[in-house]
Amino acid sequence: MINVHEVVGALSDRLSTEATVRRVFGEPITVGERTVIPVAKVGYGFGAGGGGKSDEEEGGGGGGGARLTPAGVVELTPGGVEYVEFGMEKKILGAALLGAALGFVLGRLTRS
Repeated sequence: MINVHEVVGALSDRLSTEATVRRVFGEPITVGERTVIPVAKVGYGFGAGGGGKSDEEEGGGGGGGARLTPAGVVELTPGGVEYVEFGMEKKILGAALLGAALGFVLGRLTRS
């Protein structure tokens, strides 16, 4: 017989022990006067369910997972601190393509 409360508790305990600052901020790397700290986006989720076909049967289950994605780096230098986000190239390219497409469409509309 599966106890849904135990399954959820076990999943919650496991995820909470793994949801540490080290998962988000990696080990700092220092070269000369520059220190770089890797940064990641972390998402955790879990769920459980229960129920049976009759009063004599019990059912249940659970699952969980995590997703870690590199997000950027924090750079520490004598001149200051800067956050450098990964993936900005895609955002800039997307904005440029959207602007070009809108310009094309608006240009054709004004000629009509």
